[in-house]
Amino acid sequence: MEFYKQYPSGLRLVAKYLDNFYTVATGVYVNVGSIRETAETNGLSHFIEHLVFKGTEHRTSLQISEEMDDIGANLNAFTSKDSTCFYTKSISTDLEKCVDLLSDMYFNAAIPPEELEKERGVVLEEINMSADTPEDVSADLIGKALYFNQPLGQTILGNPENIKYYDRDSILNYKRNHYFPANTVISVAGKFDFDQLDKLIVKYFRADEPCARECEPEPACEYTSEFLHEFKDINQSHIELAWGGCPYNSDDFYALNVMCSALGGGMSSRLFQTIREQHGLVYTVYSYPSFYRNCGTFEVYAGLSPDNSEKYCNLVRDEINRFVDGGITERELARAKVQSVNSLLMASENNMSLMRVFGRVMLKSDEVYDVEAERKAYEQVTIEDVNAMARKVFSQPHASSYVGPKHKGFDAVSKIKF
Repeated sequence: MEFYKQYPSGLRLVAKYLDNFYTVATGVYVNVGSIRETAETNGLSHFIEHLVFKGTEHRTSLQISEEMDDIGANLNAFTSKDSTCFYTKSISTDLEKCVDLLSDMYFNAAIPPEELEKERGVVLEEINMSADTPEDVSADLIGKALYFNQPLGQTILGNPENIKYYDRDSILNYKRNHYFPANTVISVAGKFDFDQLDKLIVKYFRADEPCARECEPEPACEYTSEFLHEFKDINQSHIELAWGGCPYNSDDFYALNVMCSALGGGMSSRLFQTIREQHGLVYTVYSYPSFYRNCGTFEVYAGLSPDNSEKYCNLVRDEINRFVDGGITERELARAKVQSVNSLLMASENNMSLMRVFGRVMLKSDEVYDVEAERKAYEQVTIEDVNAMARKVFSQPHASSYVGPKHKGFDAVSKIKF
C-alpha cells in the first residue's frame, strides 16, 4: 500500500507500507547536488551532507551517533549529481526517534567551527581517495566531456580548492538556500502506521507551517562531444564513451534500459561476449545509463591493457554499428526485459531500496512510484522501440575519456567513427 501527502509547507511525504517487515527505512531527500552548483560552489552540497552529522543545536556529533547505536539503527547519507539524501533504518517501534533525529539534522545543523575544520580534512581525504581510484576519475572525466562547462559536468565531491576555503557563513547560507520544504521529499518504506507517521512529520518537520518558497527548475543540459584525458602511472587504461540519453520521465526510459542491458548490461551482453569472452581483452566492460530531470546519459566503460586500446576501440565500434544496423534480436529483447523486470521485483523486497526509489521518483518526476506500472512498461517494450532508441542515441557525436599511462594511441577512443 502506498501513501502520498503534500503539506501546507510544500513538503511531500511518500510512503510504502510493508506488512511482513520488522523494520522501517526513512529518508530525507533534498533536491540539491552538483547540478545546482556553480564553479565557485562546486562541492558544497556534498560538504554539507558531511557537516550535518557534526552536531546540531540540540545534539553533539557523539550524541547523534550514540542515539542511533543505542537503538541498533543505521544512519547514513549520500550526495549524487542531483540530490542529497539522509536516511535511517530502524525497528519500526523506533520510527519517532529516527524522524526526530533526521529533522534535527535537517533544520538545526550547528556546524561548530572546530568540527568544520576537522570535516574539511575528511572531505579532502575523500577527494584524494577518489583521485587514487582510476574508475572514479574516469567517471568524472566522461561526465565533464559530455556536459562540458555545465553544472552537470562537475564532480560530486567538488573542487578541493573550494573545500579548503569555504567558511561557515557561506556554508550555512548555501544550506538555507536549498534546504526548504518545497525542495524536500520524505520517503518511508517498511512497517508503520500512516496516521502516526503523518503526525510525526507535522510535529518534527513543521509541515503544517505555510511556506511560499518554491523550488527552482533544474538547469537545462546540452550534450557536448569533448575528449578529455588524464595520464596516471598505473597498469590499466580506463576508456569511456558517452552519448546523450533521455530524461528520467521520458517515454524512452524503458527502451533505453532494455538497450543498455542487451548491449553491455550483463555476462550475456554483446560487449561482454565479444570483448571479454571472445577476445579476452578486458576483465571489466559494461554499459550503463544515467537519468536526470532534463537529460540523460548512455555510457560504455572498460579497463584494459594500454597495448589493447586501439583493438578495443575497433571492437566497440563494430559491435555498436552491428547493433544499430541489425537491431536487437527477439531473444535478446526477451532476456533484457526479464532482467529489468526481475531486478525491479528483487529490489521491491528490500525496504531500503524501495525508500530510495520512492524518494527519487517523487523528487524528480512528481509521481508516486508504482512497481507494477514499471513492470508493465518494460513488458510493453518492442523491438521497434529499442531499435529506434539505438538509432537515436548512436547518431549523435560521442564524448570520450581516457585515464591511464601515456602511450601512443591513447586518444583512439576519440577517433571512433560510428
